[in-house]
Amino acid sequence: MKRGIAFAALLILCAFAVSFSAPVSLAQDTDQMPVAPSATSNTTIVRCGKLIADADEPAIDGGEVLIVDGKVTAVGRNLNAPAGANREDFTKYTCIPGLVDAHIHLWTGPRGKYPSLPLATIRATKAMAYAVDSGIVAARVLGGEGFIDVALKDAIEEGTIPGPHLVPAAHAISIPGGHGDFYDFPPQLTPENFYTPENGFINSPADAEAAVHWQLKYGARVIKILASGGVLSPLDSPLSEQVSEEELKVIVEQARNAHVKVAAHLENLPTIWACLHAGIDSVEHGAGLDQGAANYMKARGTYLTPTLYIANNIVENGAKMHMPDYAIRKANLIWQGELQGFKIALATGLNIVAGSDQTYEPGKGTVRDEIMTDVRFGATPQQALHFGTKASAELLGLDNVGTIAIGKEGDVVAVEGNPLEDIHALERVRGVIVKGQLLPPANRY
Repeated sequence: MKRGIAFAALLILCAFAVSFSAPVSLAQDTDQMPVAPSATSNTTIVRCGKLIADADEPAIDGGEVLIVDGKVTAVGRNLNAPAGANREDFTKYTCIPGLVDAHIHLWTGPRGKYPSLPLATIRATKAMAYAVDSGIVAARVLGGEGFIDVALKDAIEEGTIPGPHLVPAAHAISIPGGHGDFYDFPPQLTPENFYTPENGFINSPADAEAAVHWQLKYGARVIKILASGGVLSPLDSPLSEQVSEEELKVIVEQARNAHVKVAAHLENLPTIWACLHAGIDSVEHGAGLDQGAANYMKARGTYLTPTLYIANNIVENGAKMHMPDYAIRKANLIWQGELQGFKIALATGLNIVAGSDQTYEPGKGTVRDEIMTDVRFGATPQQALHFGTKASAELLGLDNVGTIAIGKEGDVVAVEGNPLEDIHALERVRGVIVKGQLLPPANRY
């Protein structure tokens, strides 16, 4: 009996020895990024109560969208889907294209705090997941720190993290003490290695040229100029002109050489004219825009990104949101100018896009707020939906989003109600499909 037990124990030990000594099959490094598991089918048919495939066209009652391998292959009624296709029933809702935000920044934590770049990037990753779950399929990031926006763009494109298509500006170009300077250092503590063209700070045309080159080298796909003062920066006035005509000319020229567009933060009329003469592509905010400047913009196809929501929200709710006193004061200084510029732009028929100027802090504001605010102050629901889909996609140079059409990306957002009749339907997102895949919708309302 003892001999049998001993023999059994010997067999067990031998088995363990073999298991530890046998070669283990490990994953090998490759040049390929990991691919997420595919859905049960590469085909999805989306059935809608109403379908607004293009904000410029009438809604289709009972419209359907067929998506194969992430691309739209058919749009219409009574489409034939192959057996086994994923079927999404949005017949209680109105389906619209994915939204496009032409002016965002990145949430990296509480305002006024300066986390390490790794922590800031992790937080911004969460913000981008919130954005795409909210039905935002593309965005232009107009200024940030440490090339975080470029890193996010690359990670999203390779499938490492979820998020919208991003057009990054890297560091916005600013003078020290200007709208891009949030650090109130005393002179003896001014860090010389911070106020550099690589970080977007300029003091001359030569610095301006270098700043553009650095942003492009590290992945910028749009150049952002902070040509006037702003609201949330602590050191300047929105009425100040901060970049010289020579610097503006150099910035636009170098961007043109690289075939990228230039967006300019502008909060007063003299700076608007200086940037228009330099040849910028979009006026951001546009406080003080008058009829003459609007006519000039229309003749040259220059876009306006009004960002009405953020200034109006600070004016109406800044104290409740515990905004700094200087921000509330400056928002009141420029608000009527922004509103007047928007109304002139509407009447003139300018190219207008929807930019929220939000950071996409999870659970907070999105481009839906800007679209609804545009309607509040004079746009029709159809115009505002156009601003936040088709027009913004055109400005960003993204021809695969903005409408639901054959060959475009399979993005569909389902909302309760009809936004062409009541733009507040955008508050009630009930389904989000991106590249044919259903995502859990992020509703903050």
